[in-house]
Amino acid sequence: MINIRELTINDYEAAISLWKNTQGVCNCDKCTALDSKENIEKFLKRNKGLSFAAEENGELKGVVLCGHDGRTGLIYRLTVTEELRKRNIGRKLVNSSVEALRREGLTTVKAFVLNDNDGGNAFWDKIGFGISDIAVTRGREV
Repeated sequence: MINIRELTINDYEAAISLWKNTQGVCNCDKCTALDSKENIEKFLKRNKGLSFAAEENGELKGVVLCGHDGRTGLIYRLTVTEELRKRNIGRKLVNSSVEALRREGLTTVKAFVLNDNDGGNAFWDKIGFGISDIAVTRGREV
């Protein structure tokens, strides 16, 4: 049985392992640096109650990493182990974050998905997350 609960810093090692072993998740040097334990701990404290874990028999099987900027909810990472895909675990994790954002008073949520992640993009399309036709994401180092 799958249990959905809040993600905590105690899940860090299992979450990192899941991210590193999931196709379609960026594991470049920049993302790896952003995913340091210190950065994830700060993120979870700043965005308390918005990120969730899916557990089965005490083992982490899925993670959604979610936060917001006061205007828009942002899903940075969504991963589910290969063997549990197609069982609505990803949808349950996303819905948990969406409901938490709604309680915070937010009405918009976006997800970061790699352009070449065909499976991930198909999932987001299926659950109603369309591609924005009014903006692209741009960034730079500070």
